[in-house]
Amino acid sequence: MNPAFSIWRKECRSYLRSPIAWCIFAGFTAVTGVLFTAALRNAEGSAEYLPAVLCTQIILALCIPVSFFTMSLFSTEKATGTIETLMTAPVTDSQVVLGKFAAAYTLVCISIAIAFSIFPFYLKLAAPPPSFSNPSLYAGIAAVALCSAAWCALGTLISLLSHHQAPAAIATLVVTLASAAAFTDNIPGFNDAGFVKALDIADFARGTADTRIVFAAVSTLIFLLFVAIRILESRRWSSIK
Repeated sequence: MNPAFSIWRKECRSYLRSPIAWCIFAGFTAVTGVLFTAALRNAEGSAEYLPAVLCTQIILALCIPVSFFTMSLFSTEKATGTIETLMTAPVTDSQVVLGKFAAAYTLVCISIAIAFSIFPFYLKLAAPPPSFSNPSLYAGIAAVALCSAAWCALGTLISLLSHHQAPAAIATLVVTLASAAAFTDNIPGFNDAGFVKALDIADFARGTADTRIVFAAVSTLIFLLFVAIRILESRRWSSIK
């Protein structure tokens, strides 16, 4: 069996057996619902495409599951000293990083799926039910999943650099929330300046796609995972010396 898959399965099982993880699922869904409801109420019937509104609120709330599911990937191993045992196991550094990242990303995707599952209930409560494009909704889901992958890679790197869960969670929370607010048109004037002009992740859910977002997310994902692997390699060599 592939070691990365074993690490992924072990991490996922550990989290899914924890009541706190299910509280995070529920809390994330609740926060998304509150934000979505508030956005619709403030719009007073003049809201943009509903999928775009929902995607914006989910992206803003993503800092919750991303920070929680990545904070202990490596920080707990370092705090308890088990990372040294992991370094001596017959597994490569890339397999360790990718396995732990995949586990966190899987759990974040579960959170996203649960949050999106409430969308039909909002449609039933609306009078009359608003019309929207299913392809736009699916494009919005894909955009959210892509951004969450980049943020999970960031959380993985921060966890590797931290010795405790709390600092890792706070740092990931701050960075993900700030970037989400910046690139969802929630910081006035930010999207009107320079290279980020009119750059909004929720545009995918409005029926338009900005390739800059895809390029930035994929590049960031690859770069952060590469850095994390190199840092773990340097730790392995320093422990050997």
